[in-house]
Amino acid sequence: MHRKVQKEYHLRSRMGCIIAVVTVIVATTIVIGSGPAAAATYPVNWDALSAYASGQLNASPPPGANDWSCKPSAARLEPVILVHGITENQNVNWQALAPILANNGYCVYTVTYGTLWYTANAGGIDYTENSAGELNDFVNQVVSGTRASRVKLVGYSEGGFISRLYMKNYGTTHVSTFVGISPVSMAPPTISGLLTILNMAPGWQTIEILGCPACYELSTWPAFNALNSPQATFPSVTYTNIITTHDEVATPPEAVSYLPAGPNATNQAVQTFCPNDLVGHVGMPYDVTTVQLVLNALDPQHRQPVPCGSGLPL
Repeated sequence: MHRKVQKEYHLRSRMGCIIAVVTVIVATTIVIGSGPAAAATYPVNWDALSAYASGQLNASPPPGANDWSCKPSAARLEPVILVHGITENQNVNWQALAPILANNGYCVYTVTYGTLWYTANAGGIDYTENSAGELNDFVNQVVSGTRASRVKLVGYSEGGFISRLYMKNYGTTHVSTFVGISPVSMAPPTISGLLTILNMAPGWQTIEILGCPACYELSTWPAFNALNSPQATFPSVTYTNIITTHDEVATPPEAVSYLPAGPNATNQAVQTFCPNDLVGHVGMPYDVTTVQLVLNALDPQHRQPVPCGSGLPL
């Protein structure tokens, strides 16, 4: 009996290794097969947990990002700006997508916004209006530094809200494309019902306002009503929102993340392409399917087949 259990354990271990190797091979294919590309020179980290751990200790730009000598090529005229999620930073969320974009010829830029004196490397904490102002300054810096007329924005979680608030407050002159990765867009996320319960607790909202103003704003309706009124989208911008049906933070995902359908707004679920992908909210920026969907949204004329893996189910 002991030998049988031991044999089954070793078999499962081998299968786990095989799956991991296949995932790495698929990930490498994404880097190679994404349309006009530069030589792959930047390392790509597909491990979401290690990225979150190392990124919280070091908020520097991830590999491939913020090369201010980068000049947009004829094939990649518009730089890409990556906007991180709440309590995170540019290094936490973008250790996969930033180098992949750079390796495929894009000028890529990241910024940590919304920090306060007590938040160390955690961004996205300040009031959303302040963070949108910071993003406006950064977009202007990128446009000036690259001499590009427009940029493409990719926002993860709160980064989707901040990107759209920036466009609402400061205009869309410099933006051609928005891609949301599990974005907080149309309604307060419930975090699988947890926030609904906490918001009923006496004093909870005061604690949020004092510790994380953005957390408070994004847990109530006024910020969303203001963002989406009188319109949720602008005709000069192309929108793509990518969700996972296994999201446990931006819940319910379709109600929170999807924009009203329209000629310039596309909503996609990872599981439409890969039904067995169990990726959760945290794993989305490091999911191979999600990354290819982002690449396809940024360059729809050179869409590539969407690979299937299984991202971090968290």
